Amino acid sequence: MSGKVSWKICGLAGVFLLTLGMFVLAGLFASFPGDEPVLVALQGLQTGWLDTVALALDTIGGEPIAIVLIVVAAVALALLRRPADAVMVILSLIPLLISHELKEIVDRPRPDYHLLGLDPQSFSFPSGHSVYGAIFGGLLIYLADGLVPSRLTRRWLQAGLAGLILAMGASRVYLGVHWPSDVIGGLLFGGVSLAGLIALRGLLENPKTAALRRRISPW
Repeated sequence: MSGKVSWKICGLAGVFLLTLGMFVLAGLFASFPGDEPVLVALQGLQTGWLDTVALALDTIGGEPIAIVLIVVAAVALALLRRPADAVMVILSLIPLLISHELKEIVDRPRPDYHLLGLDPQSFSFPSGHSVYGAIFGGLLIYLADGLVPSRLTRRWLQAGLAGLILAMGASRVYLGVHWPSDVIGGLLFGGVSLAGLIALRGLLENPKTAALRRRISPW
């Protein structure tokens, strides 16, 4: 058990250092090697249905709807008598706010490849949609283990959510509003934040309830 914990801590520390390094480099360089070719290649796939999907993901990951979905999820968890989960979800608003402020600090300009008339006014790094996708989508993947009894249904749902997270990130590059490195930075920051939220949830949960769930959980 201690070995597993050590590997988890080392892995998380490595991801944190990688994330920190990307933030520093993004503040120094307007783009990374490979950013432009990947963006141009994705935009070369442009079709009507991809435009529709990308715009839908843009709307779903936008600030108003993102906040509403988080609040609704927190309220639903509270009604299901899962207070630790509800608090974890509502606290996810904090790293989202932090990522917005970090955009101002990094001060990286947007790529000049905007499609479909989109012209965001905020800075580019990290991708806010990717941060949101990693945190909220990751929380839903985590919560599915305790909320969806059927293992097959749970796995399909989790795979679908993982695909949605990646699709949201790819759509930001497709629309030309972010470099690929903006998306990667957002996913990394969101992943570190997700790990922190899950750890905090463990501290908030009633020890007796936690022990019971460990006994009945198939994992």
